[in-house]
Amino acid sequence: MSVGAALRSFGRVIGIVLIFSIVGPLAFATLILLIVAGFSAPLLQIALDLVNLGALGTVVSVALWLLVVATWLASFPPSVVAGCIFAMVAVYAGVNAVWMAWLAVALAIIGVIALGVFIIPDESSAVILPSARSASETLSLFAVLAVLAILPTTLCWWLAKPLHRASIAA
Repeated sequence: MSVGAALRSFGRVIGIVLIFSIVGPLAFATLILLIVAGFSAPLLQIALDLVNLGALGTVVSVALWLLVVATWLASFPPSVVAGCIFAMVAVYAGVNAVWMAWLAVALAIIGVIALGVFIIPDESSAVILPSARSASETLSLFAVLAVLAILPTTLCWWLAKPLHRASIAA
């Protein structure tokens, strides 16, 4: 492999990791926002009509934005790890199917859950880790996160298609 081909491959890896690192957390946060807003909007509207508090809408809006920011921050490290795993396998091994992207994300989720099991941050720490106390909680947490990550992962895989499907002439 020539130096130019190696640099092109490395550039493709960096591009895929950047797509997973930027688009992944934004898509995941948007998905969570849509789910929460979709389920809570009718209940909030009933409460606002019943109590007639207009200022409550502002508080809910701020709370939703805080949810988006916290979700983005919490999903950034696993997205970077998943992007690295998928980029290496897609570019260097040639396995670039969507199921490989899902598997990379599943491995990143397992890593984050494992960190949450073994590392307990202080209350004043800014580290966001899930805390599962039993095997059933751990499996439930993995299942929920994996199902929620399917759409953002597929979007990242689709956006990175030109990078992981590129062929390099010898």
